Amino acid sequence: MTSEPNLPPFDLSRLRPGDVIAGIASFLVLISLFIPWYSVASAAAQAGEQATPAQQQLVLAICGDQPAVCSSDVPPQFSVSALGAGAGGWRFLILVVAIIAVLYVLSRALAPAARAFPYHWQVLVGITAFQGLLVLIAFVANPLGILDSLGSSSWAFGAFVALIAAIAAGAGATLVMQEYKKLHAVSPALSNAVRG
Repeated sequence: MTSEPNLPPFDLSRLRPGDVIAGIASFLVLISLFIPWYSVASAAAQAGEQATPAQQQLVLAICGDQPAVCSSDVPPQFSVSALGAGAGGWRFLILVVAIIAVLYVLSRALAPAARAFPYHWQVLVGITAFQGLLVLIAFVANPLGILDSLGSSSWAFGAFVALIAAIAAGAGATLVMQEYKKLHAVSPALSNAVRG
């Protein structure tokens, strides 16, 4: 039995460069969920009179978080985070997956966990691919698009940060996969020894 008494139980040097990229990028996805993803600017002050019931409900849901938008006499201009009212509750799944990705990468820095799970790159690629898919769907499915007849809706800074970070997380996971495959192609016995 070979033990590593000199290594601390939590050591970030156990992480591969791809792990670090995937972890940091997933953390950026998590942070981006709290900054504006979608924005809308109404074209006319009479927009409220022309709004359909669905549009009125969406604006009222948003006004719960931003009452200054609805109490003003000027045409409304507002933005919504991915987790904000009116964005759709399914986007909380992105938050959950991002937290899981960050915690999974950090768990690889633990001595017992680093060797206990033999399918590391598969799990990391799966988590980051699912995270990327959810971010892409949330990016394309702009919930404020329903208000386009009253003005123009667009993406805000958070949506672009999340999209770029999700791509980077997937790239980091791909680096881990390539490193494992390269190591395994050179020597299967060596890759099993280094895998932990």
